[in-house]
Amino acid sequence: MKSLQLVAMLLLMLTGANEMAAQDLTGSSAVQNEVLILHGKQLFIDDYVIANLKGVRKVLNQPVKHPRNPILRKHKREYAITYGAVVWDPKNSLYKLWYQIWSDPRDSIGTAGYAVSKDGIEWERPVTDKAAGTNLAIFEPKEPWVGAPGVIIDTRESDPQRRYKMMYLAKPTLKGESLRSCAAFSADGIHWKQEPTNPVAPYSDTQIAPYWDARLGRYVAYCRTGPPNVRNIARIESEDFVNWSPKVRVLQMSNLDKPYSTNLYTMTAMPYAGVYIGLVNTYHGETISTIPDDKPWMDRCDAQLVFSRNGVTWHRVLHDGAITAAQLREKRDWKKEADDAVFLPYGEFKMEWDWGQIYPHHPPLVVGDEIRFYYTGISGRHWATYHKDTPDHAVGLATLRLDGFVSVETDDEGTLTTNSLMFLGDTLVVNANASGGAITVEALDADGKVIHRFSRSNCTPITSDSVRHVVSWSDKSDCRPLQGRPIKLRFHLKRAKLYSFEPATRQNP
Repeated sequence: MKSLQLVAMLLLMLTGANEMAAQDLTGSSAVQNEVLILHGKQLFIDDYVIANLKGVRKVLNQPVKHPRNPILRKHKREYAITYGAVVWDPKNSLYKLWYQIWSDPRDSIGTAGYAVSKDGIEWERPVTDKAAGTNLAIFEPKEPWVGAPGVIIDTRESDPQRRYKMMYLAKPTLKGESLRSCAAFSADGIHWKQEPTNPVAPYSDTQIAPYWDARLGRYVAYCRTGPPNVRNIARIESEDFVNWSPKVRVLQMSNLDKPYSTNLYTMTAMPYAGVYIGLVNTYHGETISTIPDDKPWMDRCDAQLVFSRNGVTWHRVLHDGAITAAQLREKRDWKKEADDAVFLPYGEFKMEWDWGQIYPHHPPLVVGDEIRFYYTGISGRHWATYHKDTPDHAVGLATLRLDGFVSVETDDEGTLTTNSLMFLGDTLVVNANASGGAITVEALDADGKVIHRFSRSNCTPITSDSVRHVVSWSDKSDCRPLQGRPIKLRFHLKRAKLYSFEPATRQNP
């Protein structure tokens, strides 16, 4: 009995240490003194697993815009298109896209368009309403105005009529003050039944981005705060997609937003590798006045990366990773920080199809070994009419390698040493590009001494580019001898980029 009690106390102590460490995202000395219990892949966006960087740096990486952009242009029947959602439907092996359509320049009619694709790049608009010959999502009863459709396919849903779930904006009187946030359900993604108790959430007038959070066992969505509507980001959650919690503001304005008079416009997010990744739409220098030639950034929108470990407390991500609220109050060259914090940029001024505004669709999709960011791009500024812009609207795609948000890298040589951790797995898997150099790994014990079998000299160097390198020592990848005790990992980099590592289970019993 005493031995069982001792084991229970040990587990409780380790769990408590892990929870304490999770409360501090800065990689401070307080974290370094705790033992982290790691489950799954570890990213480097914050410093949670990092004890020390020597001769290496953290780098924010931008997605690469697809060479065939835009991948979907507005149709001749569509005055403008914007906010949307792209999902992969494994049932019929199709990518599916819902997007908002303005049918005339007075913004009096809004509808939801529907498109499909086999590869997520070549899109077609199927005829959904044969009588009208259109590709519109069909609402029963008919909605007079539909905007900002956010759609998920719910694989957990037992009712086939509710397999597709949508949050959207309605405008029953076609006047702005009647805007409301609503829910609808569908069996095929084309024919939609509105939730009888609509509206399900208070007023908002931009993209509502829902997703299923398996960790919480709840649906989560990001929208605007209000009413009254203001440009701030709020979070809501629900157990049934109908009854939603009150809005909680999750991002505050900071020094990062001052240089370009930035407002936080919309946000999309997704659970990823045990954490949460988001894109916040940043709207710079709103104005209807004449814009000086030396301030072409005014009245334009791009996107920055944000990061969270709990989905509620979000951190802005700069050129070298996530930053704390305290760090946002420091004296820095915030103009340079803002320039370097751009994750998904708008195009070249008046030259590219998305030069004025971009609006990321929700959430990003993980497809094989890449992450896809679909977005609406506009060749015109936010208040285009006042600036005499003639905007065009289209859908674009940008991609990032798996785990590629923030890398640890060096053009020379250096090391990354982790905090103390419990290795729950039997294989160390590394996502890295060492094609121009090498990466080796060693394991350290609680006293900081190299564990003999897992020394750097015994490690087979990684010298290629892969999202799934398996690390081996003396030609053996079995890490089971590292289990059951606190250890640290030290990564030695030489002209290489490290994106993530994972204690995986790969060995035979």
